[in-house]
Amino acid sequence: MTLDAGALERLPPALRYRLREADKLLADPKTISQGVEKLRRLHDDATPWLGLAPSLAELGYRLLDATEPDHRLAGTVFLTLFPNAETMTRLAKVALDNTVPLAVRDQATWSLGYRQARQAHPEVLWSADAIRIADDALLTLAESATEAGRIELGQLALALRHVDDPRLFALIARAPALWAEALECYADVALAHVLFDRFAELNEQHRLRALRLAAATLGADAVPTLVKMAADAPTDERLEMLLLAITFGGEAHLPAFEATLAGMKFGDLLRQRARWHLQHPGVVPTVRGLAIARSTARIPAADRSAKSARAADDLGALTQFARHPEHYLYAMWGWMVRGSNDPARARALVAAHPESQRLVRDLYLRDLAERGRVRQLTAAAQTLEGADAGAFGLAQHGRPLAALELAATARLHTPELVATRVLGCWRAGRPDLAERVLAEDLPPSEITTDEGLAPFPGEHERWMAEHAPLVSPAITALVRGRDAVLALGQPAPTDAEPDSPSLEPLAAVLRRLGRGLPGSTVYLAGEFKYMDKDAIGVAVEKAGARLVNGPFPGTDYYVHGDWCLVQTIAQLERQGTRRLRSGELEGV
Repeated sequence: MTLDAGALERLPPALRYRLREADKLLADPKTISQGVEKLRRLHDDATPWLGLAPSLAELGYRLLDATEPDHRLAGTVFLTLFPNAETMTRLAKVALDNTVPLAVRDQATWSLGYRQARQAHPEVLWSADAIRIADDALLTLAESATEAGRIELGQLALALRHVDDPRLFALIARAPALWAEALECYADVALAHVLFDRFAELNEQHRLRALRLAAATLGADAVPTLVKMAADAPTDERLEMLLLAITFGGEAHLPAFEATLAGMKFGDLLRQRARWHLQHPGVVPTVRGLAIARSTARIPAADRSAKSARAADDLGALTQFARHPEHYLYAMWGWMVRGSNDPARARALVAAHPESQRLVRDLYLRDLAERGRVRQLTAAAQTLEGADAGAFGLAQHGRPLAALELAATARLHTPELVATRVLGCWRAGRPDLAERVLAEDLPPSEITTDEGLAPFPGEHERWMAEHAPLVSPAITALVRGRDAVLALGQPAPTDAEPDSPSLEPLAAVLRRLGRGLPGSTVYLAGEFKYMDKDAIGVAVEKAGARLVNGPFPGTDYYVHGDWCLVQTIAQLERQGTRRLRSGELEGV
């Protein structure tokens, strides 16, 4: 198959290049495994874009029909990006086929249920036909498992958490203990009554979700049952039942709640939670938040951000009083924060669950920069491997020296790093250095052809600045020039921490621009057929530098041979390695 160039027009040029490369490898049985690996990397790196070219689903369809289970598995994962009727039909066929390896069927099952948008482009939506086809297949699998009395597919119950269908509720009601893991945010009145009636059959790890789901579904009608169940329940479950009774029945249930709290060590926090429920009557926040989180790929783009914000607030509401007992809730909360694109909500998540910093890294660093929290941002950026992003935020928000100091620790020569140096030097009173950075030390462009690496801005960067200017403000500003970079600067907040007192960060920029060879490292990149490699090596040593044997991080310079892979040059320049210019070294 040759990818249709017209079908890829909505994708950035660098992504088109990588897709053509993967497609070529996938077409050859000898290189298909390499193609699968490239497709996996594409899925990880380019999820926000791939869904804009629906014809790319053909790559996944081809892999579904491959021989190797690992290749078929990659196809099922890739197809989560294309939730249309054709994709669901093909995935259903795989999931329902008992002759297909179990791991492949299991992943196909998950893909049939997966209604979360996460990083996908907002235009990618599940169609009504796709939902119907996927639900029919999942229900067929669930019916078979119910009849057998065991669930063979490990992802089936989790996939069913995304399904809002009365047929599923009736099936779960037949065997609630078997399907307890599928209980989360969707149910009907009949199922809710069954969950209460057969609550004792449920494994302890599923009871909290079942309680909250049943109460949220029945509303005020759940209160008498909750009160009756609480009388004989263990303390933890009794407290949850009474809190749910307060949610739907109000203050009348406070005396029973207070009686249960008598002598408890952490009673004050539980009282605070009870007050929260009195202030938010009729709301079971985790159930309401999860109902959005499990369906974001069904929500129109115009509504997705606002609904994600509400879901984030819901999923964080009860953590004021206790940690979530189920760790996955923090991940769901994190994705809702990302969907809301709100730095303040990222701050709330990290305060409640510091382990979530990596999931919401860019929003969290942005929040710290906007509030002038220099020391906290510097520490977080180092921990999260985001020195360039953190420095860019400090440069924008009036802390140029601290920004340049943090930028000096960055591992990659990114657009954010270069924009930081330009803006930081200008705001620190060295516009001459800012101008030199723009003239001499721009970031590498993305690869768009095998012919070589174009100077910045290349085809990819110009396309991004024109078609998606908000995706990377640093790229857009650098493409548009100095004034656009300077326009990114904002005043520091009034309560910001002071800037760095040292001018050393400016001296570090000056040293880099000075391009001194003594004490530096040099890599000879590519093949040397006409150029005298040995003579160049002697010249390197004569200049006080030393050769290195590979394109290692931290290498200062490289000499481009007569021929070199564009990927190698891109790797070197992304690491901040600079090409030696004509005249800087004898023989070059």
